[in-house]
Amino acid sequence: MAWTIRSLADISARTRGAFRQYMKGTDAALKTNFVTVVAKVLAGISHEFELRMAWLTKQLFLSTATGRFLALHASDIGIFRKGASGASGTISVSAAANVTYAAGIRFVSGGITYISTAPATASPLGVLVLQVEAETTGANTNRDADGILTLADPVLWPTLGEEATVGAAGIGGGADVEDDDNLRARALHRKRNPRSGGRLTDYETVALAVPGVFKVWAFRRPLAPGYLALFFLFEGRPNSIPTAGDVVVVQAAIDAERLIRIDDSVAAAPTPLPVDVEIHRLANDTIEVREAINASLAAMYLERCRPGIEGDTFTLSRSWIGEAISQATGEDRHVLAWPLDDIVLTNGQFPVPGVVTYGA
Repeated sequence: MAWTIRSLADISARTRGAFRQYMKGTDAALKTNFVTVVAKVLAGISHEFELRMAWLTKQLFLSTATGRFLALHASDIGIFRKGASGASGTISVSAAANVTYAAGIRFVSGGITYISTAPATASPLGVLVLQVEAETTGANTNRDADGILTLADPVLWPTLGEEATVGAAGIGGGADVEDDDNLRARALHRKRNPRSGGRLTDYETVALAVPGVFKVWAFRRPLAPGYLALFFLFEGRPNSIPTAGDVVVVQAAIDAERLIRIDDSVAAAPTPLPVDVEIHRLANDTIEVREAINASLAAMYLERCRPGIEGDTFTLSRSWIGEAISQATGEDRHVLAWPLDDIVLTNGQFPVPGVVTYGA
């Protein structure tokens, strides 16, 4: 049953009525009357009390709790708020051929420092590949493949080049502190899917515990007991598609808990499938409305879609696209000219925003 909070006006009216009922001769309707002032004070106190009680009522349930109460509910079932994490990956830099360099070499990019974590030896061609990790945490520590890092202490390392290149997998795995919505979703997922010795939901729970991961889908194939495919989305990435570095981090988490019969390479990034949309006869055609349509489409893909695989495809309904457009703030009417039919996702495809064009 919903907790109903009375308005200040309703509480004040009932308080004035109580004075008239129980204190004969008083008139709480007169603004200059002391009783009127008392009634207003009591109404304010009562309203604050009801607001507090409404907030406390929400904290009783996992689905509505917030902050530390949400963290307490989640901890009761073994789910804890994910802390911020720093990114890690490989970089390559020119160096003196066949020379071994100790760990602890620092590089800088965008105000973030990265430090090599293990000794490495340069190749005969003078290329040194280093495993590095960020010295701070957060999603801003991630770097895309082929990005540039600058040597922080060129005086200490005169035989190293001043610029290093990020490897093909990127520098990934960095994430911010988990917010309430993602913590609640993980806790509800765990509560609805208790551990049961290798179910698909067990692997989804493991992946969701990795900082930055916020959606996971696990699949099996008939007559293939060792097959497991686990697709996931990662915060802070373009269209939430994880990088190769993110896949490495999630795979390591799965390896720590997977059953021995499961293949040793199951984590994968969904294949982005851009969905082009063509809209005709858009009423109130403004930049703001178009931006709202783009945001609504992107939110719909994340909320309602999942990757599809062979034998377990997923259909993105054309009607969902029209519905998302209609839900955009400021949109009044439109005609959806493209796509003409539903879109079937397979082979790990996941829909992402494509080109939205507008016709007459």
